[in-house]
Amino acid sequence: MTQPVIRARCGTDGSEPDMGPVCRRLRRRASLPGTAQERLFLPPGPRKLAVMESKSVLVLLASTVGSAQCLRVGEIASQILGQAVRLAHVQVGPGSIILPSQEELSEYEAEHLADREQEETKQLVAVTAEWAKAHGLAVQLEVFRGDEWRVMRHYRGKVSLVVLASPHTQPVGHRETLRAALLRTGHPVVMVPPDWEGGFGKRLMVGWEDVQPLRRAIAAFAPFLSRAEQVDVVAIEQDQASLDLARQVIAPIAPAANYRLVSAGGRRTANTLLDEARASGSDGLVMGAFRRGEILNWLAPGTSTRLIHDSFLPLLMSP
Repeated sequence: MTQPVIRARCGTDGSEPDMGPVCRRLRRRASLPGTAQERLFLPPGPRKLAVMESKSVLVLLASTVGSAQCLRVGEIASQILGQAVRLAHVQVGPGSIILPSQEELSEYEAEHLADREQEETKQLVAVTAEWAKAHGLAVQLEVFRGDEWRVMRHYRGKVSLVVLASPHTQPVGHRETLRAALLRTGHPVVMVPPDWEGGFGKRLMVGWEDVQPLRRAIAAFAPFLSRAEQVDVVAIEQDQASLDLARQVIAPIAPAANYRLVSAGGRRTANTLLDEARASGSDGLVMGAFRRGEILNWLAPGTSTRLIHDSFLPLLMSP
């Protein structure tokens, strides 16, 4: 197994937060240095993790839930892009798991959560090793300690695509993976539902709306759209002028794409898109993401939020 990359946690003011005797003991047990600055600690020997000679597809595994689906989609994506696969997992600390209603964790809770993270990591190492062996790939799971936001900063500019499971299906402490990947790295993301059993990339659908996040997603996933056997462009509750604009944007990438106007018929836009994807046999939906602020999405979830939570097929997103 690749030795873990260890990242120290620091406060917003640059100082090391005092998280109590339990967390200090856990830090010592995990060999986390108690420095006041944020650093990236690499194991002795050649610094293979510090510099990447070329970009790759990163499969970020939060837990074993959905890991098989993410690995399958990651492998297909790497073949389409002609890039290698990297595998990563983050062991989150008690500070990332503590609930907003709690001021501190008891010693039992902290040790239980730490043990859970250790066991999850052990299982993921076994799962990824078996997968790599079965596919003849020389790749190992890179294990980090800290939180997904800082780890995503480590990968910024080093990967061209991040593949991960639906965040709401993951354990507490691992539900920020999607936002961390999109907002911290700014790279395209493929979110895979844990129960997805289909293929990927052969029959893609685009939920058309003339907004910048979707235009960026179309550009980011052009290699996938150009290689797909079928591309369906769906414009919900829009007019022919909007569909003509979609044709101008997408035709140079996918000349044989199909275009159609769809009436929601009283359904939410997200539900209409999923119904259309199911009817078309799609194995991926290209969409923009995070057009609205977090507070607005919490008070009145938008289409992106509903799709992220309810999708049955992989979502191809760009920030």
